[in-house]
Amino acid sequence: MGYPSPVLTVLSWFAARRSRKSLRDIVSGELRPAPTLLAMLSDRYTNEDNLRPFAPLAEQLGDRMHVFLLAEWPQDERERDGDALLRSLGLSAEARPLLLRDEGSRMAVVLRQRQPIALINLFFRERKLGVGDREDEELRAWEGEALGKLEQLLVRLPPQPPPPPRALLDAEHDWLSTGLCRKCGQGAGTLLGCGVKKIEDPAPRRDRFQLIELD
Repeated sequence: MGYPSPVLTVLSWFAARRSRKSLRDIVSGELRPAPTLLAMLSDRYTNEDNLRPFAPLAEQLGDRMHVFLLAEWPQDERERDGDALLRSLGLSAEARPLLLRDEGSRMAVVLRQRQPIALINLFFRERKLGVGDREDEELRAWEGEALGKLEQLLVRLPPQPPPPPRALLDAEHDWLSTGLCRKCGQGAGTLLGCGVKKIEDPAPRRDRFQLIELD
């Protein structure tokens, strides 16, 4: 039995600046067909595998949900860049500050088809998994609660819509089940591209030859 592969992306402020791309372009290029859990924090980290609850959630959810964390953003740039990003993703003016200011809670947004569908209250810790102390037990309990809420959300979501049909290239045939091209009518055995006209042979047909008989 196979296990879903974890899908975790962590992007630091320094890495984003080094790419010389806008944050909107970076995030847009990383968004995937599966739902995405997106958070933007000012906290620093040393090892993305120890980021909790994000790493454990990515491990449990696998390819059913992409976990995307923007970290180490200076607070002033977090609010400025984050507001522009979240606005482009369709979050309301009332919801955007909840994800960009740590005023008693840490919020993340769940996106589907690049649109927000839910907000979830999370936390941030960088601790090694498996540490047997009281704080670790609390973290595991919080992670379990967050996982349960995300699992319930995924169950309620309708199936993903099929991908749009691929745009045909120039001179590419649009084949029907009959083996004929929908656009030009050529058959599947043709070597000509769609819309390319066959050059007629200028030689006269045999049935047009004049019969000349000798006496």
